Amino acid sequence: MIVFENISKTYGKNVKAVRNLNLHIEKGEFVFVMGDSGSGKSTLIRLLLKEIDPTSGEITVDGENITAMKRSRIPRYRRKLGVVFQDFRLLRDRNVYENVAFAQRVVGTSSRQIRQDVPKLLTRVGLSAKYKAFPNELSGGEQQRVAIARALVNRPDILLCDEPTGNLDARNAWEVMRLLEEINEEGTTVVVVTHSQEIVDQMNRRVIIMNRGDMIDDSLESGDEA
Repeated sequence: MIVFENISKTYGKNVKAVRNLNLHIEKGEFVFVMGDSGSGKSTLIRLLLKEIDPTSGEITVDGENITAMKRSRIPRYRRKLGVVFQDFRLLRDRNVYENVAFAQRVVGTSSRQIRQDVPKLLTRVGLSAKYKAFPNELSGGEQQRVAIARALVNRPDILLCDEPTGNLDARNAWEVMRLLEEINEEGTTVVVVTHSQEIVDQMNRRVIIMNRGDMIDDSLESGDEA
């Protein structure tokens, strides 16, 4: 599903964000990526989003070499991806319904399809009663669930989550993680960048650990090598 082959990324002349990374993530996996600030975690997300290109190596997603992808192809490729950020990135001047619908409008989905899809997703994340609320009327956990609904509404194959619980209290963090687990169980590949050792310790999932651009561990919490 996702293959990094000998991937390196250098910023400027000397900042080596990722060094000779080899990584395979299978379809339907749930994977945590951990590491201190500057370890290369967010660079992995940006590489997958095709926001940046590697300095060397090749990235393949669902059999497609995105390293050599033409710029005109990138928008269509990104439809395979849903993205959830730590800071939610909701449109503050639009209500919950319109925030989720916006993701479909930008790809040209019909109004009829939007009217079918958005209520289903809001029900899925437990926010059907708050479809008219604006972001500033929601708790942090509710805002993150709106962001997850928005990320899922175009039915992506892969969900990328960059510190999705970073701004949440413990209760809301676990609600979001349970939701991500359910999404994964339905077949979506989920990659979660996190600093939370507590969450990782309690979830029996594959864990990739980065340190200064190197992948220093890749194992299941059970101790089995991935």
